[in-house]
Amino acid sequence: METSNEELIAYFVQCDSIELNTVITYMRSRLSPRSKEIADRYPLPERIPEASSEERRKLACSVVGLLRWFGSNALAYGARQLFGREGGADYSRIVRDVAKLMNKHLKRRERIDLPRVATVPEWEAIIVNLLLTSTFKKLSNEEIAQMLREAGLSEDAARASAKKFGPGMGAIALPILVNLLGKKTVTVVLEQLLVALTYRFVGKEAAQTLAKRLLVKLAQRVWSRLIAVVGWVLLGFDVLLFVTSPATRITIPCVAAICIFRIRARLQDTQGI
Repeated sequence: METSNEELIAYFVQCDSIELNTVITYMRSRLSPRSKEIADRYPLPERIPEASSEERRKLACSVVGLLRWFGSNALAYGARQLFGREGGADYSRIVRDVAKLMNKHLKRRERIDLPRVATVPEWEAIIVNLLLTSTFKKLSNEEIAQMLREAGLSEDAARASAKKFGPGMGAIALPILVNLLGKKTVTVVLEQLLVALTYRFVGKEAAQTLAKRLLVKLAQRVWSRLIAVVGWVLLGFDVLLFVTSPATRITIPCVAAICIFRIRARLQDTQGI
């Protein structure tokens, strides 16, 4: 049976180079010389090894190993290695812990009832739901309409949909959002969230690189304009700013980005989410 770590490695082996490059950029930290070494070696998506190659697999293993290190208690990590076990927490535990931390630091009325047991895809969907809920809660109807227009909806459709996200709306569920807006629009909204997340936690240059690659299909959108107006969505990431541990400040945004990428991939799959 494939573990959550092996499944994440398999995803990174096959994913678009922009995704792996973005995760590597998020992990660059003085806490880990290895993370800086990898980031310096693969500064651009074009430098990422070809999908399915042996070099890509080695890189994927290194990235998942770093994520497990950042997402583990340092003493527990050392103890596991000391007794001959693979170091670091499993991705399934990391993604669960991130969901719990994010939910805990939302305002009480915005929190959701988390399941006691869930699969990795379910935890990833929960994290994206929390990001969307936090973002939509902090926007006016007009700001939501603007976001949806930028995601491809017509003026009338954007305004009509925005009214349904008005004050007092509860937690957002991805299936409901997809049913309301359609897969294509939700996919672009997630791409906007990724650009905003990158802008906030990595910087403008990295966000520009990501926007150019993700939004190239949208003729009405230009990456420079997106960067100029991306501030509306940054409000939604206040929930990611509470952390005090340097390692956690890397783990939470990194896991959030991985979840968005993987939910986006599922939306693009004919089977949906």
